[in-house]
Amino acid sequence: MKKTYHGSCHCGAVRFEAEIDLAEGIRKCNCSFCWKLGYRKSFAAYEAVRVTDGRDRMREYKATPSNWPEGDINHYMCPNCGANFLSRGYLDFMGGNFWAVNVACLDDVTEEELAAAPIVYEDGKRDRQDQAPDITGYL
Repeated sequence: MKKTYHGSCHCGAVRFEAEIDLAEGIRKCNCSFCWKLGYRKSFAAYEAVRVTDGRDRMREYKATPSNWPEGDINHYMCPNCGANFLSRGYLDFMGGNFWAVNVACLDDVTEEELAAAPIVYEDGKRDRQDQAPDITGYL
């Protein structure tokens, strides 16, 4: 069931709300971004995320070089504390534009909700976000 959660970066300079369904899973990906940052995400529809404070403080990161077409993936972080809290993406199998919400930045999610969420593995390293990598134990 979808629920609206409130989230923020570590220092609170940026705040957002996101309507997500944790029953759809917390996604663990092996792409270089997710792997290096420990990013654990839940997907939200594009219209289901709203930055409520600090939009002007958000910094955008786009990897270069990238296999993604220009404008298809953008990561957002706080320049004060460095927390990466949202990524915007575009994938056909996701219905187009979507948000990836870093579940570690949700302020009002409970430990029980996180523990009950299934884990979904993505092979982003090979641009197969709809498939698990052959080895998942390290994720």
